[in-house]
Amino acid sequence: MVKLKLSLIADDKPVKVTVELPAALHRRVATYADYLNSQHVSVSAAGGEPCRT
Repeated sequence: MVKLKLSLIADDKPVKVTVELPAALHRRVATYADYLNSQHVSVSAAGGEPCRT
């Protein structure tokens, strides 16, 4: 596998990223999101730290 080399982003401008996931992985992620929603847990936009609402 080729290593991805990333440099620093010059500013903090948001970047849109699109990825293609296998159907099985998408289902697992969707199931996990439903689980988190049922637990009333949200993830903050900064740092991905879980926080209770």
